[in-house]
Amino acid sequence: MHYGLPGFRTAVTSPAQGDDWFSKFKRWRLAKAVRLIKELEIYRNFFPADLIRQWLIGIQPGIAPLRQRLSQQVEFVLWLPPGWQLSVAQRKRLHRVLVRRQARTGAQVVSCDDWLLLPTGKRLWRQKGRLDPLLDRATGEAEGPLWIQRNLLQQLGEPPEQVQARPAWRAHLFETVGAEAWAHVALPLAISPPVELPPAQPAQPKGNPLVSVLIPSGGFHKPIGGRNTMLLRHCLTCLLQRSDYRELEIVLIDGGELSAAELEEFENLIGYGLGPGRWRHGRSDLSYSYSQRINQAAAAARGEFLLQLNDDTELLEPGAIGSMLAHAQEPQIGVVGALLLYPGGRVQHAGVAVDNLAPRHAWVGCWPNRLPPGLLAAARQFQAVTAAVSLCSAELWQQLGGLRNDLPINYGDVDFCLRARQRGHAVVLDPASRWTHFESASRSTAGIPPELPRFRELWSTELGGRWSIDPYVSRWRELMLQKG
Repeated sequence: MHYGLPGFRTAVTSPAQGDDWFSKFKRWRLAKAVRLIKELEIYRNFFPADLIRQWLIGIQPGIAPLRQRLSQQVEFVLWLPPGWQLSVAQRKRLHRVLVRRQARTGAQVVSCDDWLLLPTGKRLWRQKGRLDPLLDRATGEAEGPLWIQRNLLQQLGEPPEQVQARPAWRAHLFETVGAEAWAHVALPLAISPPVELPPAQPAQPKGNPLVSVLIPSGGFHKPIGGRNTMLLRHCLTCLLQRSDYRELEIVLIDGGELSAAELEEFENLIGYGLGPGRWRHGRSDLSYSYSQRINQAAAAARGEFLLQLNDDTELLEPGAIGSMLAHAQEPQIGVVGALLLYPGGRVQHAGVAVDNLAPRHAWVGCWPNRLPPGLLAAARQFQAVTAAVSLCSAELWQQLGGLRNDLPINYGDVDFCLRARQRGHAVVLDPASRWTHFESASRSTAGIPPELPRFRELWSTELGGRWSIDPYVSRWRELMLQKG
């Protein structure tokens, strides 16, 4: 079963529509809004920035006033979860916007974002991604108002009174109507009751399968804490000192940059920390290619699971690897990524979004406390995660043939995740797995040809063309769909 989008196609306009002046104007307006929205991501949950974002979304044609008279041949009802109190003015605005969205899209169900009321009294914009039956139980994101056909309520029954049971009811509703018949308004139109969203706790793996840690390294140095430090030594030392999960083997691939003395040092370090037989080293005689070196490491690995790990990372949470492994052991999940932070504490990676056929790190530069509410409370699904720290089964790796050699440095990890999703496997971010990432310090990109054109060539059709959107991060752009 495929979780999230049924397939990948989510495009703003069809190619055949792209010649008239109004479509060009909509695209121009969208491009300007997208650029500003991305610049405002770093100021998420900061009132002036949220106000501007609301205005940008509000002028989109999906919720702007209709010129034609609204007509409904099917009866709809507004369902509010028990405990959600709205004033008369709030209810009228909610009703007005949801009715407009339904009239433009012909959807059977319309949902919306909401304000999350914290116990402190502060309100946070809960920006909801695509309904995720696999993971929404943990965060309560499935909760919220619905503008829904009455016959659907009669068919499925009223949502259960127990809050814990409602995500399953919504998942059944989503499967019944399908993604094409479910519209969403990416505006906070209601206020939820107070909820607490504590940080995610590390999941516990089943058993102790061997995890092969695949590390391509060029022996690079970088200042850490004011001292010039070999990244590989720092990475391995922190891993061995802090990780609770010990069924690991280290598979290192270099290109001759490491001396015999350094290799002997690392072998002794691994032998002392993990025991005999947990060190494997290979050498690549080819010019630097991350994909080639990782594939070489995977071929030499003996573990049931493979953990791709850049040598410019530092483990922060003792349960990080075990938690990622626990998620990867779930039959629906194929690839698990981690929350990566810059040395100063800002977010470097909290999931990858593929917008307009250009992969990007969502919410890069944000402080963790300004991330979307719920993002750090439980594992979340994304289209892709970065290979700087990612884990999958050796079986899946073999099925997909590893990373593409024609994407030697960039986008090979995104391509791998998308291919895993094609086979029905979910790609998730585990926020309980936290690492520091000294980004791009472990490799040189000199002489590497541009890889984005190749990525677009591979995925343009599957993702829906140039105007594709990411369903888990950029749902507000669904307002620019052709039918909207």
